[in-house]
Amino acid sequence: MIDVAWTGASVPPGLVEALRTRQVRVVRGDRDGVTRVLCTASARRIPKAPAGSRWIWVFRGTATQDERTEAILRGAYDAIDLRSPTAAGDLAARIEELAVPAPPAPAADAIVAESGVSKAVIAQAARVAATSMPVLLVGETGTGKEIMARVIHQWSPRAKKPLVPINCAAIPNELMEAELFGYARGAFSGAVQRYDGQLMAAAGGTVFLDEIDDTPLETQVKLLRVLEDRVVSRLGENVWHEVDFRLIAATNRDLRALIDAGLFGADLYERLAIVTIQLAPLRERLTDLPALAAHFMARFAREQERPPVADIRPDALRALEAYPWPGNIRELRNVLYETLVYKRAGREILLSDLPKRILRRAADASQDAVADRSSVGRKIARGTMNLRDEVAALERLALEEALTRTGGNAARAAQLLGAVGRGAARDPGGTVRAMMRRLKARR
Repeated sequence: MIDVAWTGASVPPGLVEALRTRQVRVVRGDRDGVTRVLCTASARRIPKAPAGSRWIWVFRGTATQDERTEAILRGAYDAIDLRSPTAAGDLAARIEELAVPAPPAPAADAIVAESGVSKAVIAQAARVAATSMPVLLVGETGTGKEIMARVIHQWSPRAKKPLVPINCAAIPNELMEAELFGYARGAFSGAVQRYDGQLMAAAGGTVFLDEIDDTPLETQVKLLRVLEDRVVSRLGENVWHEVDFRLIAATNRDLRALIDAGLFGADLYERLAIVTIQLAPLRERLTDLPALAAHFMARFAREQERPPVADIRPDALRALEAYPWPGNIRELRNVLYETLVYKRAGREILLSDLPKRILRRAADASQDAVADRSSVGRKIARGTMNLRDEVAALERLALEEALTRTGGNAARAAQLLGAVGRGAARDPGGTVRAMMRRLKARR
């Protein structure tokens, strides 16, 4: 029997029994670990579930193609009209499909994923790694594209063969073809011996082309030929050599915009983007920040053979969370390393330990407002708003601030939090302690 969590409008009469005959049991309310069915009374009310979750939208009415597409973009697995004569069968089939457990992703020490967004990306990477398809990694600078490329290679059947990383921006345009495809002896002045090139060096393994957008158009044409025909010809030769490698490319720019500007080849893009993985910026996955910080603090202690600094004080953590992180995870690592270099003693990072530029930028970003309308608007426009996570973050922020001001006294913190904190319990701190457990708040 498969349990399904039904939320929203009431379950239509007869549907419960129809699903039960198909070994599906309907449970009211939102529950973790089970498939969600979000029901609306109208096709005009598209629900929104937590980021990274899969759910099914059911409704009464006729949804347009645009409305169905919008639901899919919000994470829906399917959209089903309850008035359809096949609704029960379609819904049962979708529930059964979602109930099939995804294979667990292999362990990867280099990746920290606590947020739903990050876990969804890891699940994508694990499924992609099992194939030989080219992968395009898209994300801002510092989001961990090279680390993700290495993880995909490690999880793939090619893991025992070499991974050859190539930074396209670091190679002068006039040397790019020779570096990638190799050259014969005497092919040009200075070619005193044969060079096989990076693509042939990756035989049986993986080639990672970082900053692929910096590849010259002439080289892009030849690279497309390699991907299509799986053959390479060294400069100065007319002999074609078969090659076997898996290609992973990465960019922090919009390649489609570059195509429109005539700076990137449309054919190569279509060949690279068969599978695309979008890496979220750190400001959109702040749930990962504490775990990332702990990871970098432990790594610093290990690499520098220093006594470990095990924790971050709540006010220091709030300052880190308020900072916009334009350099993403790489910048977080650098900030923590700088902090630890100058820290003389103690097992906690204090607010005073953080670089002053971080504190000033965080203060400018937060001001006195709990939520900034423009930042909320940007998230909604990008489709990255997750109201449940935003509310939980606000609850955690208020709770930790109250606990800090009261020295961890739950009863006094409840008084500072007002109606939400006090609740109706005889123990005025009971609700606060429950919130601490639910939100995993830090004293």
